[in-house]
Amino acid sequence: MKGFIFGALSTLILATSATAIATPAQSQHLIAQAQSQTGYTINVPHITGSGVLNNTHYIRVAVDGMSVQDLMITLPYQMERFEQLQIKDQSGREIAAKTQTTKGRVTITFEQPVTPGNSIEVQFAGVRNRVPAVKTLLYGVTAQRMGLQGDIPVGTARIDLPDQS
Repeated sequence: MKGFIFGALSTLILATSATAIATPAQSQHLIAQAQSQTGYTINVPHITGSGVLNNTHYIRVAVDGMSVQDLMITLPYQMERFEQLQIKDQSGREIAAKTQTTKGRVTITFEQPVTPGNSIEVQFAGVRNRVPAVKTLLYGVTAQRMGLQGDIPVGTARIDLPDQS
């Protein structure tokens, strides 16, 4: 009889423990499912695309939240030089801006701030690399937004280079 009671009690404790462990996992699944159905609104400048076409590298930035006055791009250390820099809007028209290139960094100052809802495409034409076998280049992008002091991180643009062989 004593063995029967201990056996029943052990089974009851095991069943209760299994239920207690399973319940949080189920609620976590429901929370994750609810979050995946919720749309997140991005309200800051962010990179929407980057790539290479021939020897022109491009970085696309969506302007959200506040207007962007300046865009700063840290060049990959593998880049030796580029021949031309163009800044365009989403329709392909050039955006009036002053550019300054210092060692390892390009600063773009827009004549008129780029307003939310617009996008910027920065094109580096005639790119030459120090290391010919490099496969991936990373460009760090920051911005200065109207009304705020300091640089706002935008992201890192990754450019995968095609095989040259």
